[in-house]
Amino acid sequence: MKNEKVLKLFNLYANDLYRFALSYVGIRQEAEDIVQNLFLKLISKNLVIKSEYEKAYLYKMAANMCKDYMKSAANKGLANYDDLENLIADRNAISEREESLYNSLMNLPETYRIPIYLHYYEGYTYHEIATILKLSDSAVAMRISRGKEMLKNLEV
Repeated sequence: MKNEKVLKLFNLYANDLYRFALSYVGIRQEAEDIVQNLFLKLISKNLVIKSEYEKAYLYKMAANMCKDYMKSAANKGLANYDDLENLIADRNAISEREESLYNSLMNLPETYRIPIYLHYYEGYTYHEIATILKLSDSAVAMRISRGKEMLKNLEV
């Protein structure tokens, strides 16, 4: 992929991909590395991505890289969600209820947290999430449903 195209994609999606990776791995430095490696991979490969699928393709790449990170034996149990709390504190326009809900979301198991994040924070449809996470549409719907139920129980 040409450097100009990668730079354009970086300017458009780097912040969103960083937040996604941070919500996935929970460590600021690792999320930064994942996003950096993603764009380095784009530069080194001769990929052609249709413009209407760019964002979904990049999220799929990021999800796969995050999964690889989480699977690595050296990184088991290293998630640091304090970085997420700092990220939340930086956002000026966040209400106390939104912050509480976001904190509860970050305490959910990864299985439920990632689909909920992609649907409610990034605006993806169930089908798009299924494609990104390599799941069936019904699996995504079930994970979101169960995750929402877990969030309701946490709020009580």
